[in-house]
Amino acid sequence: MRSKIGLAAILVLAVASHGWAQGRSRGGGSLDLTVGGCGISFGNSTRVNGLRFNWSDRYLELINGVNVTFWRPLDHPGGTINGLALGLAPAADRLHGISVGLGAVLPWRYSAGLSVGVLAGVSDGSMYGINVGGLALVAQGDLEGVNLGGLALVSEGGQRGLNLGGLALVAERQITGINAGGLAVVSEGPVQGASLGGLAVVSEAGMIGISVGGLAVVAEGALRGVNLGGLAVVSEEGMTGLNVGGLAVVAEGALRGVNLGGLAVVSEEGLTGINVGGLAAVAQGPINGAALSLGAVVSDYGVRGLAVGGYKVESHDLDGASMAVGFTRTRDLRGLSIAAYNRVDRSQQGLTIGLYNRARRLKGVQIGLLNYAGNKRPGLRYLPIINAHFD
Repeated sequence: MRSKIGLAAILVLAVASHGWAQGRSRGGGSLDLTVGGCGISFGNSTRVNGLRFNWSDRYLELINGVNVTFWRPLDHPGGTINGLALGLAPAADRLHGISVGLGAVLPWRYSAGLSVGVLAGVSDGSMYGINVGGLALVAQGDLEGVNLGGLALVSEGGQRGLNLGGLALVAERQITGINAGGLAVVSEGPVQGASLGGLAVVSEAGMIGISVGGLAVVAEGALRGVNLGGLAVVSEEGMTGLNVGGLAVVAEGALRGVNLGGLAVVSEEGLTGINVGGLAAVAQGPINGAALSLGAVVSDYGVRGLAVGGYKVESHDLDGASMAVGFTRTRDLRGLSIAAYNRVDRSQQGLTIGLYNRARRLKGVQIGLLNYAGNKRPGLRYLPIINAHFD
């Protein structure tokens, strides 16, 4: 019996000394209880299949199994860990599987799987899968999958999937999926999907999907979908879909769809669809569809459809129906206009109803206390109650 125990001890010591020598020969220092690279390793071994414990990793090549490190790496660790990586700050070029760090998870190139940093997840590359940072997730590459940061998600690449940051999401490329930032969602690229920012959703490109900002939704590109801003929805290009701003909806391009602004709806091009501005609906281009305001409806080009202004409706041309408590002014009218004062500077074809109706050329009917048609014979140009001319 004693001889068997002695033989076993000799074999263990032989394996251990062989492993120690191997570890030292690779620039580390380790005690490897392994056979064919499989078993248990203590120290800075470079390749192990099984269970490995080390204080701080360097010169990694390949670890398959469970890797436990008690301190953060002092330098670039290199290598790949497949399986379970645990410690204060698990790190490698590539982390595949489950990585849990009491301080942080540090993939230098990328991580794939489940990565949980109690304080943070930080990558010089990308993170794929389920990524959780107690305070923040920060990647120089992409964040893809389920990404959760207690305070923030920050990436120099894009963010795709379910992206939640307690205070903010910030990306230098696109943000795609379900995106929520307690204060803001900010992207230098496009924002696509469903995005919620406690204060704002901001894109230096465009947005597609549902975007809700407590104060504002702002894009340098086009907005398409449903865009809701507590104060404003603003685009340097156009908007298409449902756009609602507590104070205003403003676009340098065209507005198409349903556009609602508590104070104003403003476009430097045109309005198409249903457009409601509390005090004004204004377009430098044409208004097509319905435009309604308690104040003014104004187009530098023309209105085709229905225009209702509490104070005035003013347009280059009017094709359709116009109603205003104050006055309506247009160059050419084709259709119906109802206002206290209807002024047609050139040609009226249709019906005007008001206190005073004035048309330079009348081909239709005027109904009001006083009516003027400049193309009728002298003495018949001003008529009370009703005036008509069809030549």
